[in-house]
Amino acid sequence: MTAMLQISDLRTSFLQAKEKLTVIEGVSLSVAPGETVGVVGESGCGKSVTSLSVMQLLGRNVQLEGSIRFQGKELLSLTDKQMEAIRGNQIAMIFQEPMTSLNPLHTIGKQISEPLRRHMGMNRQQAKERTIQLLKEVGIPRAEDIINDYPHQLSGGMRQRVMIAMAMACTPKLLIADEPTTALDVTIQAQILELMKKVRDEHGTSILLITHDLGVVAEMCHRVIVMYAGQIVEEADVKQLFDEPKHPYTRGLLGSMPSLNTNQERLDAIPGAVPLLQEMPKGCRFAPRCSEAMEICREKNPELLSISNTQTCRCWLYREEDAK
Repeated sequence: MTAMLQISDLRTSFLQAKEKLTVIEGVSLSVAPGETVGVVGESGCGKSVTSLSVMQLLGRNVQLEGSIRFQGKELLSLTDKQMEAIRGNQIAMIFQEPMTSLNPLHTIGKQISEPLRRHMGMNRQQAKERTIQLLKEVGIPRAEDIINDYPHQLSGGMRQRVMIAMAMACTPKLLIADEPTTALDVTIQAQILELMKKVRDEHGTSILLITHDLGVVAEMCHRVIVMYAGQIVEEADVKQLFDEPKHPYTRGLLGSMPSLNTNQERLDAIPGAVPLLQEMPKGCRFAPRCSEAMEICREKNPELLSISNTQTCRCWLYREEDAK
């Protein structure tokens, strides 16, 4: 089966004056049709930059190298105009903060109907009717009235639903969701996740879910990719990742989650912080924070190695011979 999204050896660099800062280094991942793949890691690990690289929404002073293929088509070779035809139509994105992503000067109805008129060729009345239908599908009451409201008149949960309605307007093949439930309370969060599952199951939509919430990952994802300092450090099926995490960073993330099964007074925490781009360590990028670091870890960055058919790990604890 052809992957809906296939990223190969992606390098994303920001060009500043005479300096080139590489934020994403050698990232490769795929999302199959109807599959949900989670990308997890702390803030600053490169999750959002990876998703914005796919959408090509990082501005002018950015260099993208490698390959990003969508339904077999190379996105990095497309012109801005060709990319605009795909963005919001075949690939849609739910942004982390709807208040900064929705235009405060336009009504909700106008913002949802725009892609319908632009990509689907609907007239004003058809777009209005479809917009009301979309708002009802995402559980917004009084949809006929809400279309005339502005973003600041809605609650955070309502705005996030509007973002999902807008993303789903053209029934995209791929939905990229960047922390879609971060600012929401748990009841609204559960409703949003159910809504995304419904969209996936009814339309066969592929989802790339960017999050730091491992509870959301457990509920939503088929596979999980763990990122650290711009690189993938582990990839596995969701059950395998929770049952048998291999990388010390993944184990640290899971250890910092509260559990109903253990009587812990204090949660474990990973010491230190994600390194700055200008201060990237020489060897393994996680070595300065790792309790299992060896001499080689401080000298050489390990390759991403297949541990099994469904799990890869970037760590010197696992050598080629062990994997075999």
